[in-house]
Amino acid sequence: MKQFFKTKFFYIITIVALLFTIVPIILNAMGVTSILKNTIGTIFSPLQKFSTYATEAFDGFAAYFYKFDRLVEENEMLREQIEDLQKKTYDAVELEKMYDWMSDFLEVKIAHADYKFLAASVIGHESGAYSRVLTLDVGTSSGVKENMPVISSSGLVGRITEVGLNWSKVTTLTQANSSVGAFVERTGDTGICTGVFDLSSDGLMEMNYVSSDSTVAPGDRVLSSGNGSVYPANLVVGFVDSVDVDPNTRGLAIKVKCSGNFTELTNVMIITSYDIGAK
Repeated sequence: MKQFFKTKFFYIITIVALLFTIVPIILNAMGVTSILKNTIGTIFSPLQKFSTYATEAFDGFAAYFYKFDRLVEENEMLREQIEDLQKKTYDAVELEKMYDWMSDFLEVKIAHADYKFLAASVIGHESGAYSRVLTLDVGTSSGVKENMPVISSSGLVGRITEVGLNWSKVTTLTQANSSVGAFVERTGDTGICTGVFDLSSDGLMEMNYVSSDSTVAPGDRVLSSGNGSVYPANLVVGFVDSVDVDPNTRGLAIKVKCSGNFTELTNVMIITSYDIGAK
């Protein structure tokens, strides 16, 4: 420590300290303190201005970034609110669709109170040149079995032809060689509605074995008869689209338009239990 007091650095500090102490006292005694103040002011004025500008600039940047953060936060809140409103709107639309569908299906349920139904959603459509198949989101875990009839709120859709654990496939009525025993509601004429390759893309079936002297006409409603097929009675198959005379057999060539548009189905019901002979 003693060595420090003997260094040049210590002497310089001491001299400077004395100057800053003694000079102001001497100048004050001489009445020239203003010179000292002006000199100090002149030296430090630019530094004060720079400090002021720097402070203002920092405050400005801080305010800008604060506002920016607030805007980002508000935009995020608005985005979440918009997404929430969109979801609520979507849910409301879907609920309305489901309500409409369930209201229509209620009529079927009332008409067939002895049937047991299982709701299902259509998760796939296979509509190629040779196929009219729907995939549903229920399977054996829900009690679904092959040959169970499938309906929409409009009427008969088809039957279950393949089943997995949580999925199943429906072969629709318009698939070639599909068939359902049917009768014309107005006239009572019976026959068999069959899927035909050339007609399937138009949602049409052929109705065969109807008496040639029948008065069946376009617009007549066709229902399932419950005879000779896996389908129960009195489900809507469709409506007569046209009635012609087959030139080969001289019998009636009747085309039936299926009651529903199978390519647009989103919800169906599987009939899991029924009395096939009930009418």
